[in-house]
Amino acid sequence: MTGGWLRSPIVIVIHTPDAPTHTGPVPQAVEAGGWIYVSALFGAEPHGHAIPADARAEAEQLFANLSAILAAARADLSHVVRVGIVMRNLQRDRPVFNQVWAERFGDHRPARSAIEATDFGRPGENARYLVEVVAFRG
Repeated sequence: MTGGWLRSPIVIVIHTPDAPTHTGPVPQAVEAGGWIYVSALFGAEPHGHAIPADARAEAEQLFANLSAILAAARADLSHVVRVGIVMRNLQRDRPVFNQVWAERFGDHRPARSAIEATDFGRPGENARYLVEVVAFRG
């Protein structure tokens, strides 16, 4: 599949080559009834899956990946309702993430939570951020 969506009776699987894929049977996102659920998403480069060395570059890549997935679902950041964030080091990495968040979302304020966890992502990647996103296209 090169992009777009795959329809099942209830759930539409969203896929784009412009964002990284998962190693297991996990879609980038699904849509049901206008609600879009983005699976665990990282700031990895779409094709090589490399995580940028710089925290800001990683956050910017994460938002680029999110925007690409939402575009494949015919939505954008203004449709985001909620974001759950996992950070490897919350106190160290939150200020940079918040700067990129404010730049990307502008005045739009989706609900949000953030927690710290040290064990997530692919082994050896050491991603700083993981997000799960809910959007509503209506």
